[in-house]
Amino acid sequence: MKQFVNIATAAVLAFAFAGCGGGSGIGPQEMQKQEIKLRDRLPTDWVEYNNGDYQAAIDSFAETLEQADAFTGSEAILNEIKSEAHNGIAWSFFRLQDLESAWNSFQQATRLNRRNPDAWAGWAGVALASGRYNDAVQFAMQAIEVDPEYNSGFRIGEGNRGLEHDQFDDRHIRLMLADAYFHLGRYSAIDRADPNNAAAQVRLLKGSFTFEDPGQLIQEMSNVSLELQQETTGGF
Repeated sequence: MKQFVNIATAAVLAFAFAGCGGGSGIGPQEMQKQEIKLRDRLPTDWVEYNNGDYQAAIDSFAETLEQADAFTGSEAILNEIKSEAHNGIAWSFFRLQDLESAWNSFQQATRLNRRNPDAWAGWAGVALASGRYNDAVQFAMQAIEVDPEYNSGFRIGEGNRGLEHDQFDDRHIRLMLADAYFHLGRYSAIDRADPNNAAAQVRLLKGSFTFEDPGQLIQEMSNVSLELQQETTGGF
């Protein structure tokens, strides 16, 4: 009877390990090599983007996605890598002013990794450019929630891999929020502190701002936009 129990236990364990992917014949070292190879591609993909060849960047990120399909390691790691590749494709489409394709790619990036602030920030920009102001607010707030000090120009991935691009930071996100709120008619909340309006976002950017009327508000938003453009080279 004892022998039967041992045999049955061994059979159950063998089945369980097979179900966990142990039958693939790929060990931890090989999986780590695959992960390193994929992660090493991402900085190179961003180089194409930063060189201004956005179609080449799309092709390069797409090739990373193709190679990721063969990855046999952790699903969480795979999703993180694929999210970054979709994010790069989305920013490239955004630069090419293909808003629909950028929207779809940012959607994929955030679905795979909801902790990717760069994708949320880019998606907010696409939503704003598309006149989808409620979506712009939602995506911008998500970006700030994930990383209150977000800066696309200093992005570092796993293993100190450089993923930087443009000069887009939390101030641009605040300005997008102000713009979206303005278009939604949410100019100010004089009676109480409320960040969910355009004037409050301008105050967060300027340090002090007193709302008088929509005309004065839009002028101040334009001033902030000009200051950011002069300070950075992103052109957003």
